[in-house]
Amino acid sequence: MRFAELRLPVALLLAAVLPLPALAGAEDVRRDITSRMAAQFPGLSPADLAGGSAAFDAGRRAEAERNAPGPGAAEAIEAGQRIWKRKFANGRSLAGCFPNGGRRIAAAYPHYDRRVKRLVTLETAVNQCLKTHGEPLLDAGDPDTMGAVLAYLRTLSQGRKIAISVSSPQAEARFEEGRRLYFTRMGQRNYACASCHLNHAGRFFGDTAIPAPVGSAAQWPHLREGRPMTLQMRVRECLERMGAAAFPAGSDDLAHLDYFLSYLSNGIEIRPNAWRAPLAPGHW
Repeated sequence: MRFAELRLPVALLLAAVLPLPALAGAEDVRRDITSRMAAQFPGLSPADLAGGSAAFDAGRRAEAERNAPGPGAAEAIEAGQRIWKRKFANGRSLAGCFPNGGRRIAAAYPHYDRRVKRLVTLETAVNQCLKTHGEPLLDAGDPDTMGAVLAYLRTLSQGRKIAISVSSPQAEARFEEGRRLYFTRMGQRNYACASCHLNHAGRFFGDTAIPAPVGSAAQWPHLREGRPMTLQMRVRECLERMGAAAFPAGSDDLAHLDYFLSYLSNGIEIRPNAWRAPLAPGHW
């Protein structure tokens, strides 16, 4: 059974986004969006919504279950582990930069770091370690390096519940910036992220149901055609398909969106390296 068996015309996707009040607290925003999704999909829990399109499509859900973990996951995890444990010129490694060698830490990322006065994502933390030890940085937009590292690192937190903190005015300001970006129309098609994922979650665009924002940070990286795609990589893809200039890989704008979406997924278990179908031509 499919939810909302409606194929959306492009014009409908241009319907007005209902913005949330600016400067509402992060927890108020999370509760508001979670309540909207619960009212719209009373049979689906936030953990169900983490399945993305498969939450609304029994056929795709069965396909995802058959392909769990995603084809190529073992290879991606192994590649990430090699990078993670590789010795630097000074004898250190990425593993040595993180508590417990990186085990059980991913659920708290992104977070606001008062020392550097910015958000720290997993990508940021990995590259800061490399920079500190004089090693070449990883391209935050490259599935084969940064994607592989996150595939391995998030596996070390598999099953832990996302627990993002927004506990200071500075953190609230970064969350609000992520919220603002999520609701901002941009690009040739004049869409916002919320135009589709909030207003039309569960409805079909072509043969694919539009994922909801709640839970959307829980299963990254996704394995698409064997390559690990991070949440930030997917946001960049979506912006490009909207006809917008994608934010640079590893940018503060992507970190703010990551923070916003990850906070909406609080309390949901990390289940990385899930299978996702290849993107059809014209799909966003």
